Amino acid sequence: MRMMNAQGLVLAMGLATAGFAAAQSPTANIAGEGKPGDVALIQSPDTGFSREVKVKGNGRYQLRNLPPGRFSVTLKHADGTSDAPKLVSLRVGSTARVQ
Repeated sequence: MRMMNAQGLVLAMGLATAGFAAAQSPTANIAGEGKPGDVALIQSPDTGFSREVKVKGNGRYQLRNLPPGRFSVTLKHADGTSDAPKLVSLRVGSTARVQ
């Protein structure tokens, strides 16, 4: 009985450690500001990734857990106009702030 408990404890510790390692994936974030109602279009010219994020009521947007690399951020306004795309480079563990 004691041997089974020890084996169960070792198994549980192994599973907990595996979950911790998976949670530490190499990602980065993009954050910026606009007017509420604007949409930030975030694209990677290298991978074809594309995502739209709405600007919140406080005038800010953020997209998390992106892979490192180059991204283009275009702010699209409610009146149909868009700002010129801005290029950002993401590094692991960082947040690129779009100006």
